[in-house]
Amino acid sequence: MELLSLDPEERENILDILRSKKHPTYDGCMLPKFHPLLANTEKHMEAIRDFDSRESDILLCTFPKAGTHWVHEIVSMILQEGAQYTSGHKINNMLEASNLEELNDRPSPRFLNTHVAFRHIPKKHVDNGYKIIHVSRNPKDVMVSFYNHIKNDPVAACTEEDFPGTWNDYIQDMCSNKHNFYGGFVNYEREWEVAKRTKVVTNIHSVFYEDLKKNPVGEIERLAAFLNKELSPQLIQDIADRCSFKNLADATTSGKKGEDMIPKISKDKTNFIFRKGTTGDWKNWFTVAQNEMFDLMLEGELKDTGLKFTYEL
Repeated sequence: MELLSLDPEERENILDILRSKKHPTYDGCMLPKFHPLLANTEKHMEAIRDFDSRESDILLCTFPKAGTHWVHEIVSMILQEGAQYTSGHKINNMLEASNLEELNDRPSPRFLNTHVAFRHIPKKHVDNGYKIIHVSRNPKDVMVSFYNHIKNDPVAACTEEDFPGTWNDYIQDMCSNKHNFYGGFVNYEREWEVAKRTKVVTNIHSVFYEDLKKNPVGEIERLAAFLNKELSPQLIQDIADRCSFKNLADATTSGKKGEDMIPKISKDKTNFIFRKGTTGDWKNWFTVAQNEMFDLMLEGELKDTGLKFTYEL
């Protein structure tokens, strides 16, 4: 059923039902309440793994709130070789939220995206070395951004389990990997680190959110080179300007990117996709005790990896 076409009262009734539902789980991962996952979790996740990737496909892989919408818009502009905003929403090309048969019918090249763990992404895409863009962000800002997102997103919150609860409840959940969306941040990033280090994935471009904030032009140049697009310096600058946090958020809420659907499903009727887009906001949220607990967890979980994060600019 198309939620946006319903009258507000009827839509709210359906959203309340969705918020109260339990989250689907698969292979140790808690997942959002997207329709294909609620309908048959195992079938859809196996279909993602068996998805018929094509050589021209580009797959954007991120943990939630790592800069997915930002990079999605940048890459879309690079691919179209123009600084025009794309219409619609990235969820229309999201593997876990989409009808995969419809995606199969899309013409090439396809620009797809997903938050699923590395072990769950299409096997054919990995085995054949098709292009992957992986975006990472420091975990403390991810935690803050995801907490604020979950409180408003009906496919992520769960009133029955009182999730996410208070900030303290939530951060303790994250440290113990309870309510572990997509397996949890640490497991998600560790899988990618191992896959890169052991050369299981080869045709991959890594982007750090903080590097993109600090040097957008340079990072867009790197992305364009990976995508085999020769763009003029002026176009790269134009893409950087159009995709600044403020300009991209304004374009979304003003309708320049089409109808903004998020406020219609958000609990507080705002767009929960765009909040601050900064680096270092975690310092306004973590208490000293919470920060020590989180650092101890990270140290223990990531000690055997080469993962390093930037926590302030």
